[in-house]
Amino acid sequence: MLRKMTEPEFAPWAQLFLAEYADDLSANYGFDALRARSEAQQALHAVLPQGVETERQVLLVIEHQGECVGYLWYQRNETNAFIMDFLVLPPFRGAGHGRQALADLETQLAAGGISEVRLRVAADNPRARQLYEACGYHITGHNMSKQV
Repeated sequence: MLRKMTEPEFAPWAQLFLAEYADDLSANYGFDALRARSEAQQALHAVLPQGVETERQVLLVIEHQGECVGYLWYQRNETNAFIMDFLVLPPFRGAGHGRQALADLETQLAAGGISEVRLRVAADNPRARQLYEACGYHITGHNMSKQV
């Protein structure tokens, strides 16, 4: 089940997000740990200046039997949504929670007039890519980067 994230849940989620995003920046862009953490913090504050109340940003908790098993954050416009972050907590991975969360999200979005869901998956995350492809997502391009 997906439900709206509450204000008290924002800070713990943000810490998880910052750690994972900083790891992604280090692994995929070669940033050192300090720079990666700084970039992640700046990005989070720029995109979510009002936390859970930021316009066009939707922060959700993935629950199973009343327990938080993960988080899903998407940005919405008139016709599509972009998944900004999707995390099933490690103890709950492999149990179908990710697949169910995506199905629930798609149902909610379609009911709200959204016709397309987009996302980015890190190159070093084949498990996530397999999940997305199994759920019907397809590659639309590749992000590329070069340090100068």
